[in-house]
Amino acid sequence: MAAVGSKITVAVDPPCAYLRITGRAAVESSRDFKALILQLTSEGISRFVLDLRDCLLMDSTFSGVLAGLVSPRASEPPRPLALEFTVVQPNERVTDLLDNLGVLPLVRRLNSSPIPVSGPIDQEMPAGVHSKTEVAECCLEAHQILMALKPENVAKFRSLEQVLTAQLGMK
Repeated sequence: MAAVGSKITVAVDPPCAYLRITGRAAVESSRDFKALILQLTSEGISRFVLDLRDCLLMDSTFSGVLAGLVSPRASEPPRPLALEFTVVQPNERVTDLLDNLGVLPLVRRLNSSPIPVSGPIDQEMPAGVHSKTEVAECCLEAHQILMALKPENVAKFRSLEQVLTAQLGMK
């Protein structure tokens, strides 16, 4: 379910997709974001431009999902295409988060407006309804990706990982 004040719109111009994130890029929209990217990838889209000029903040779950999409884990099936992400005009808060968690080196960053799209624009990504278990699984996976990405993240997220693992009944 999308967070209040959060919206993701998409325009596709193969082999690229342009996504505009307005409001919060947070745990509430992380599963839907990942599903959209994987769907577009299955349709041959390999380059993604994330317009973040209206993204007020990004949380660690969303950034972990982004990191997992850019550099999939060995336990995931191989993807037919390598995915390329460009973040456009992230504010200082979002840039600092991506940098501190080790995600920024995985993406390109532009401080100028993205290239105009020739196809239909601003189709809003539908928000899915997800159970607490599905959200917890997404959150756990995202934080495990961040912990594998940068050793300093282990101390930041170990207790969260333990709580989510217990909540999900995992060992």
